[in-house]
Amino acid sequence: MNSRRGPSRTPLAVRFLFSFGLAYVVLIGVMGWLVLQSVGDALTEAAFEEIEADAGLLESGMPTDQSELPGWVDQMFGASGYRFTVIDAGGEVLADSHLDPSTMENHAARPEVAAALAGEVGRAARISESTRFEQLYVALPVDDAIVLRVSIPARDVVAASAPLRNSIILISVSIGLIGLVVVAWLARRMTSPIAELTAQTEGMARGEPGHVLSRSPIREVDQLSVAIANLEEDNLVRVLEAERASDSLEVVLGALPQGTILFDEDDSVVYANPSAYGLLGSVPNNLSGLTPFAFQTAVLEAREARSPKSKTVEHGKPVRQLRAVATPFASDARILLVVVDVTDRERAASVRRDFVANASHELKTPVSAIIASSEALQIAVARGDESSIRFAQQIERSARQLGRLVEDLLDLSRLERDEPVLDPLGFDLLVREELERIRPVAEEREIGVTMSLAPVRVAGSRRDLSIAIRNLLDNAIRYTSAGGSITAEVTANNGEVVMRIIDTGEGIPTRDLGRVFERFYRVDNARARATGGTGLGLAIVKHIVESHGGSVDVQSELGVGSTFTVHLAVLEEDKAGAPLA
Repeated sequence: MNSRRGPSRTPLAVRFLFSFGLAYVVLIGVMGWLVLQSVGDALTEAAFEEIEADAGLLESGMPTDQSELPGWVDQMFGASGYRFTVIDAGGEVLADSHLDPSTMENHAARPEVAAALAGEVGRAARISESTRFEQLYVALPVDDAIVLRVSIPARDVVAASAPLRNSIILISVSIGLIGLVVVAWLARRMTSPIAELTAQTEGMARGEPGHVLSRSPIREVDQLSVAIANLEEDNLVRVLEAERASDSLEVVLGALPQGTILFDEDDSVVYANPSAYGLLGSVPNNLSGLTPFAFQTAVLEAREARSPKSKTVEHGKPVRQLRAVATPFASDARILLVVVDVTDRERAASVRRDFVANASHELKTPVSAIIASSEALQIAVARGDESSIRFAQQIERSARQLGRLVEDLLDLSRLERDEPVLDPLGFDLLVREELERIRPVAEEREIGVTMSLAPVRVAGSRRDLSIAIRNLLDNAIRYTSAGGSITAEVTANNGEVVMRIIDTGEGIPTRDLGRVFERFYRVDNARARATGGTGLGLAIVKHIVESHGGSVDVQSELGVGSTFTVHLAVLEEDKAGAPLA
C-alpha cells in the first residue's frame, strides 16, 4: 500500500469563502482605518482651530508687565483648561501654567514657536519634552517680543472622538459580517452545481443507471456538464468497442488448439484459454506453480533475455510431447506462453523417417537381386551355361517385385494426397469382381474360394475400394497353403456394411496383431519376400477404409487362420429403403 499522503483537498466552497471573505475583511478593515484616520484628522484640525480661536480671544487680556504673567497664565489655565506658555523673542520661557520657567529649556527651536516668531500662527502635534505626552500646540505672535503658546493633550481629542470611532468600528464589523454571509451564500450558490455535477459524474463512473447530467444556469458549469456528457458518450462507445474486441479475442483464443497463458509482471496468471487447461491438466495462479518446470525456466529466460525462448518436454499420461514458446512484451515485463502439442507432428516426422528408411531398404533388396542376377547371367551366357535361364527368371521375379513395390508406393502416395471421390457402388459386386480376378491363382495353388455376398450399396471410390479388397484377397492367398480355403462374406446390419475375408492360413502371432497395418511391417520377412509381398498392402487397406469413414480389424490364431473385417456405412438412400440397383 502506498504510504505517501496526497495533498489535502479543501472544498471549493470553503476556498471561495476563505479567499473572498479574507479579501472582503481586509477591504472593510482598510476602509474603516481610513475613515478613522480621516475623522481623527478632522477632529485634530477642529481642535487646532478651536485652540487658535480661544487663544486669539484670550490674547487681548494678557498683561504687558512681565511680572504679572505667571499669575495670568495660572488664571487662564483655571478658566479654560488649556496650558499657557509665554515665550520672549529669544526663546526664553517667561511664564508657564504647568512648570517653573526657570527649569524649562529654550523654546526657540520649537516648530510652533519658530513660526510665531516669524510672525505666523504656529501649529504642531508632538510629544512634549516636558510632560512626555503628545500635545497639540498653537503659538500666536503677540508682538515683536512676545509669543503666546496654548496647548492641550492629544488624548483629549482622542477621548472626544471615541464614541464616533466606536460607531465606525461597529458599523465596519457589522458590514463585514453581512459581507461574509453574502460571500458564503454566493460560494455555496456557485459550488452547488459543481458538487451536483460531481456526484452525477461519480455515479456515471460507477455505472449506475439513470444518471443524466443536469444543465446549469452558470455558463461555465453548463459547458463543463456538456463536455462531460460528450466524454461519457465517447467513453461508452470506446468501452463497448473494447468489450467487443475482448469478447472477440476471448472467442479466438478459446478456439485455438494451442494453450495460451499470459503472465503479468509479478508472475501472476492474467489469462489462460481452455486449451491450456487441456494440455497441462491445470493452470496455477502464479508462475511458481506451473508444470512442467521447464516452462517456468522458459518464461524467466525470455523475460531476462527480452527474446523468445522455447522448451520441449514430455508431460502427462499418456505421455505427450509439448513445446512451449515464451515471448516477452516489448513495452513491459509481461510474458505470453504458447503451448503446442507436437506429439502427432513428431510421430509423423518419425513415421516419415522410418518410411524413407524402410522404402529405401525394400527398394534396395530387389535392385540388389537384379544387379547380382544380371552379373551372373552375363557370366553364364559367356560360358554357355544353362543356368542363364534361371538367372533371367530371377531378374524377372525381382523386377516384378520392384514393380509391385513402386505401384504400392504410388498408390499410397496418391491416397494420402487426394480425397476419394464418392459414388454410389454395389459393394457386393466389387467383392465378386475381385474374387473372380484371384480365382485362377487360387485354383493354381489348390486353394478353395467361397463367397456369401448380400446385395448392398455404399458411397465410395470404385478404384480405391477395389484396391483394398484385392490386397486383402492377395494377402489371404499369399499366407494360405495348398488345400486351404478363402471365404468372402458381405452382410448389411443396422445401416452398416460388414465384409469379412476369412482364410485358413498360418495365422498371425498375438504380439504382432497390433502392428500388421503398419507400413513395411511383416510377421515373417523371408516368407513375405518369397511370396512377393511388399509390406504395404495392409497399410493401404487401412488408409482406404478410414478415408471412407470405416474401420478395419483382424482376428487370428496361429495354425488356424485369420479373419480381416471391414466396416463401412450403407449408402443413405438404401437406409431409407430405396431399391438396390
